[in-house]
Amino acid sequence: MKTHLDRLWQTFDILFVTGLAVALFLGSKVTPLLVVAGVLPIPFLLHKLKDRELHVPLRTLLAPFGLYFVYSLLALFFFTGLAPSDPKPVNPSLEFYAVAIAMLAVGLTRGLQVRNLAEILHRLMPGLLLACFLLLTYLMFAGIRDACRVRGLAPWPFIPALLFSTLALLTLVGWERFSARERWMRATILALSIVVSTTFTGSRGVAVAQLGVFGCLFLLSILPAFRNKLPHWHHLGSAVAGGVFVSLSIGLATTCGPADRFSSTATTLESLVSRLTAPKVSTETAATAKLPALPTVESNQQPKSETASDTLAQATSDEAISQRLAMWQTSIAAIKESPVFGHGSLYLQKLISEPYGYQHNHNQYLTWLVTGGLLQLALGLVFLAVPWFVSTGLSLADRLLLTIAVSLLWGIAMMFDSFLNLKFYTHYYCLLCGVLYAFVNSLREGDAR
Repeated sequence: MKTHLDRLWQTFDILFVTGLAVALFLGSKVTPLLVVAGVLPIPFLLHKLKDRELHVPLRTLLAPFGLYFVYSLLALFFFTGLAPSDPKPVNPSLEFYAVAIAMLAVGLTRGLQVRNLAEILHRLMPGLLLACFLLLTYLMFAGIRDACRVRGLAPWPFIPALLFSTLALLTLVGWERFSARERWMRATILALSIVVSTTFTGSRGVAVAQLGVFGCLFLLSILPAFRNKLPHWHHLGSAVAGGVFVSLSIGLATTCGPADRFSSTATTLESLVSRLTAPKVSTETAATAKLPALPTVESNQQPKSETASDTLAQATSDEAISQRLAMWQTSIAAIKESPVFGHGSLYLQKLISEPYGYQHNHNQYLTWLVTGGLLQLALGLVFLAVPWFVSTGLSLADRLLLTIAVSLLWGIAMMFDSFLNLKFYTHYYCLLCGVLYAFVNSLREGDAR
């Protein structure tokens, strides 16, 4: 028979899991809920951890985090790449890393304190995501958005897109244990994630990441070894078809469909391909061809040729894309100057922030290469692969689902944004990885019973 304390404990557990979902439209404003349901119960429930058996070695979580943060903190203090008089950027900073480490501790400790975490996530998360989708739908039709992009109280529309997609994919873990009804419920949530990324938020980077994830899942689903252990191709196909249909329908109803934003991407790709594959013409020949026949005159002035950066930036009229192309060209040039150790942890302030006005260069891999070279890139990839490390002991199918939901989705999306150089995304990732470690332990406890 449950006591009042048991009911209170269960309530806080549910609120903590709820916070993971509602953060997608609250952003950092979810902090009060996290403090109440995540931080405050920790000291009162510490005794519950004494006899808790860990089925997954703790080093699988702490080792990659330790490597990444130790190097990042050392570089922050001793290898900034800036002169003492240079202005310091907002991110990263000592506060940035301190909060990230604290979020990991909260996610790990509080996650292990949640009773039957796997069961709560399986039972609660699909419903939470459906509720979040209904709220985003209301904001869309009520016009509570930035132009055609819904973000709720979050600072950027990428937050609802990335977090909704991540949590939707995480609901697939344990696929072979689900009933037919539960499987179709999850396929529906996948369809809604497409609507969120393409129509509600217009997040092209997340949409491309979803395309890569769906493609990977489809290829895995046709392998005999994963039959009935991963979503079948007809679940995936139904999710994609349903998501596209709802996206187009909402676009027609609100005149804010994905067509305009994504058509400019297709046009840019076509322009880039044509420019890069066009036969090269020498500068002298090109200049001569444009001039009328004139008497020959001597001149010391040479015609100015277009740089690769100018050529790429002029390939599109979409300002967001042209800015990215320009910053990527600048970053690649800097990487060539110091490929092994980079230019310093804060060098983007000088390279990107001052000339372009952005905190980062909109590509996490280029960010790692610019600031820390190949060493930082290797540590960053290990950091990104934490879901694979902590899922040890699960079936291969579940390990792949867990890794695809976080590492692959975020990894592809970070080709267009430096999420792990921004506070909210890094802090949420740390919290989520701590919860995932506890989630895997809970799954293995259920298997051991």
